[in-house]
Amino acid sequence: MTKNNLGHRLMLAGSLILAVLFTAGPVAYLVFSSFKPEVEILSQTPTLLPGYWNLDNYRQLFEVTELVTGAKNSIITALLVTAITVLCASYTAYMLTRAKLLGLEFASKFLLFCYALPDVILGIGFYIVFSRVGLLDSYFSLALGQSAVTVPFGIWMLWAYFRQIPVEMDEAAIIDGANRLQVIRHVIWPIAMPGIAAVAVYSFIISWNEYTLANMLITRDDLKTLPIIMGQLVKQEGAFWGLAFSMASLSLIPAVLFVFFMLKPLVSGLSVGALKG
Repeated sequence: MTKNNLGHRLMLAGSLILAVLFTAGPVAYLVFSSFKPEVEILSQTPTLLPGYWNLDNYRQLFEVTELVTGAKNSIITALLVTAITVLCASYTAYMLTRAKLLGLEFASKFLLFCYALPDVILGIGFYIVFSRVGLLDSYFSLALGQSAVTVPFGIWMLWAYFRQIPVEMDEAAIIDGANRLQVIRHVIWPIAMPGIAAVAVYSFIISWNEYTLANMLITRDDLKTLPIIMGQLVKQEGAFWGLAFSMASLSLIPAVLFVFFMLKPLVSGLSVGALKG
């Protein structure tokens, strides 16, 4: 092994270690702190592992917070946002790649502009519209508002995938009697499954963690999502860090399960693409 190869491997190993520390470190501290008593969390000499392991924070969490209700609302909203994003992004991206229209370059830049808009600006607009038509405080209004954040990026991502699919495959399916919707479902989607899975994971995680729009569009206690409930545990008057850490730790489970569920179509799609290539 030459010195250059050794140095290259050491640099890669160091970069990997730093990446793991920056990403997994805060999560590990969060989970371990959920087992600490409040006194140990507020200690002037913080430690990673708890000195005394206990489940008091988790017991109190189910007693004094609407954890189950918030989890249900977050799951319903995230699934709605994922479905809306995948459907709207896939059909729009297909149209942009197949339709011979002027202004496609402008459309791509406009999509990025929409994605860059702050959530507060979107929230104000949605709040005014939904309040006038009576759609505030509903799963649909929150899912629609969050989809305004995820759909532009989903279109941009799938646009790149669909542009690589030859138009001849569409034409062959149409000759066999398929319409455009059938072409998308039976030809485009299977080929672009890695991209669709990535868009689904992205949409679910964005919706699951979203706070600003949920706080603006939802006022009823029975419709509040987990981020809103967690925000109520950390207030200016005082913070319940043990409860906040335990709720944040539990909120990781659905997101992780969804990512693992979507890994199969993501990996299988990449494998099929590699074999065909």
